[in-house]
Amino acid sequence: MDYPKPDKPVAIALVGTGNRSQAIYQPLLPALREWVEVVACVDPVRENCDQAAAAFGARAYYDVRAMVADGIAEAALVVTPVPSHYAYSVYLSDRGIHNQCETTWCSLLAQAREMIRVARANDVVVRVAENFFRFACDRFAQTLKDHGAIGRIGRIFSYADHTGYHNNSRWVRFFGHPMWVQAIGHSMETPSFRSMPHRFHSGEHFKAHYFGFAGGEMVADQYANGKGFLGRHPRPGYTEWQGERGTLIYRATAPARGTGGFTPATMQLRRCSDAGVDAEHGVPVIQSIADEVVDVVSEDDGHSWTRSYANTSAGRVEYVNPFRSDAYVQARKDYGASLMSHIADFALDVRGVQKGEFDEEDALMSLAMSLACTLSESEEGRRIALPLADEDAADAPARQSLQSEYGIDPMDVEGMMSVNYARP
Repeated sequence: MDYPKPDKPVAIALVGTGNRSQAIYQPLLPALREWVEVVACVDPVRENCDQAAAAFGARAYYDVRAMVADGIAEAALVVTPVPSHYAYSVYLSDRGIHNQCETTWCSLLAQAREMIRVARANDVVVRVAENFFRFACDRFAQTLKDHGAIGRIGRIFSYADHTGYHNNSRWVRFFGHPMWVQAIGHSMETPSFRSMPHRFHSGEHFKAHYFGFAGGEMVADQYANGKGFLGRHPRPGYTEWQGERGTLIYRATAPARGTGGFTPATMQLRRCSDAGVDAEHGVPVIQSIADEVVDVVSEDDGHSWTRSYANTSAGRVEYVNPFRSDAYVQARKDYGASLMSHIADFALDVRGVQKGEFDEEDALMSLAMSLACTLSESEEGRRIALPLADEDAADAPARQSLQSEYGIDPMDVEGMMSVNYARP
């Protein structure tokens, strides 16, 4: 995908200057100065807000209402906890400010539909900051799909990478909107543990999600926990893109380490070549076992992933990453590029240069897939059609949970904006 530079960068407000903003957005945004200019930082935690504003040479605001009143920003990147996304998005859209919220986009389908309605009523762009389908493996898989080296890709199998909103978005980007879901789950007791200061666990739940698409494609997506806790296979686990005459494999290279987070991963392309004409049936056939096995080369410049490619008998398959940053360094070299991609994509959409590759309807579908899986699991794996026939019923458990936690109707914009979402 191309990312042309707009005539003028979009003036943006960074709403939320907590952990994720500090660790990822703040180091990366200076490298995107041709697409966006940070003119305001917003956070009720004054120390965080002041630090970010000073780093960008931007104005500090401790309430989003004050920032909006000053008319300083054309758009906003919302990097706050998920329960706040709906309120911020609707408030900003209603005042003509384009906005992109971090994942998960929001908590309820009713919220997503209202976010879309208000954005369209005010002619603003509303998007989700989804980065998972922008990782090197997915970019290469998308390129391989278009290239055709292993024929039509009709099935994806993923284990121990992710389930839920992020992976749903990967499958939407690859195959389009699914027609149905089926899900089963299994819970088991474990000793309690804390994966992060704000995440306490007492037990483990395994999920197996299945999605069917209009063209007959299918995804099988399963895992037990997100980041290799309890000695499970660490992310990114094992994924196959299964084509008519071969397979793209993406797998963690050190599963025995049992460490959390991401471990190094590699890609391999396996292709079955032509094998002439079958003597009995008189039809063209291919080799049954892949006889062309090519390791996909992923390169980086020490800071950022630069490209992934494979040379095959069917031609070269290559994706070149257009984004670089030497200010953000992580063991996973494609992480920064994945975020830079969605920020530039959003800016180009705001400027009207080109439509974003993952729009508001896609963002809504990723959420609908999650809720449909929850419903299917609760009904012992019953196949659930999409779009959901009763969205209010699907929303009900999450809506009740939010109401109980905050004592506020989760559809109340002002009420949800008034909550202090700061966490350790």
